[in-house]
Amino acid sequence: MITIERYSKAWEQEAKGLRVSADQEVFTVSSVVETVSVLSSQEHPFLILMDGKPVGFFLLDLAYSSTVDFAADDTIGIRALLIDERYQGQGIAKQAICSLPAFVQRTYPHCNRLQLTVNCRNEAAYRCYLKCGFEDTGECYLGGPAGPQHIMQREL
Repeated sequence: MITIERYSKAWEQEAKGLRVSADQEVFTVSSVVETVSVLSSQEHPFLILMDGKPVGFFLLDLAYSSTVDFAADDTIGIRALLIDERYQGQGIAKQAICSLPAFVQRTYPHCNRLQLTVNCRNEAAYRCYLKCGFEDTGECYLGGPAGPQHIMQREL
């Protein structure tokens, strides 16, 4: 069973073990614990759990619209999503991403849209977001560290 839980210090030891393969490191964070240690109050970290065990991570950015020029004020950004390399290919990302709209509506009722960018070279992630109801806006974000990124969104 896949669930989402807010990251807390209690998960630090298990979160240290979350990794992606070397070829995926360019698309996400390399250390969950380091990332969490430098977040602003508007960046909320979450773990993706499978049967109560952390297998993934992502951030919800409540200040996304002040970070990028394409997001409206009622938008929450999804950032740094990763599934540990040992658990990839099992449909975990799809289950977690498909559950995000309902989770965000319950947790952040002021939000009307989820938005994210996905690197144009990260075809697997792009297809996964499409399968989960995200739409490609047809525009690219050019401010990413690893090249152009598709701008994707899902209305809530």
